[in-house]
Amino acid sequence: MADSDPRVEFEAQVRPHLAWLYRLAYRFTGHREDAEDLVQELLVRLYRHPSELARLESPRPWLTRALHNLFVDQWRHRQRTPLGHLHPDPWDDLFVDEADSGTPEKALQLAGVRRDILAALYRLEPEHRALVVMHDMEGRSLSELAETLDLPLGTLKSRLFRARRKLRRLLGGGNPLGETDVIVAEV
Repeated sequence: MADSDPRVEFEAQVRPHLAWLYRLAYRFTGHREDAEDLVQELLVRLYRHPSELARLESPRPWLTRALHNLFVDQWRHRQRTPLGHLHPDPWDDLFVDEADSGTPEKALQLAGVRRDILAALYRLEPEHRALVVMHDMEGRSLSELAETLDLPLGTLKSRLFRARRKLRRLLGGGNPLGETDVIVAEV
């Protein structure tokens, strides 16, 4: 099988598990689109490392664990974002053109949320605002920001934590983690 197409092999390995993975992801997320995204992300990660699945005799326990871990990682990431409690959609969805947002009611709601977010962002200190924008809105990693801003990773994490906490307060979300909780951030 040296001449076989890796895409065909990968599809043959995952196809028997797709419906089951989707059902499991749907039970985790409770939403069709979120379940589809979760399964797709798992498949993308598996496709990058096809040997992981090929070497398993019984892939279901491994796939269950991988899907669950991915779900928990995504949930934790959403909890760390300063707007996770206020608006479930990604940052980009908040800043779409009102004409593209669907109904007039949705456009009005998004405009109000956008106005509140921007007002709160501009009340942050400039360095905090920059960190929230670069990390949470533009998706830059902490290690990338540490290199760009020439700051130690620990300093960057604590500044981002304080910026998010203040943004939550400005948006009326309080601090769901509490004042003394450990800073958890992605690297």
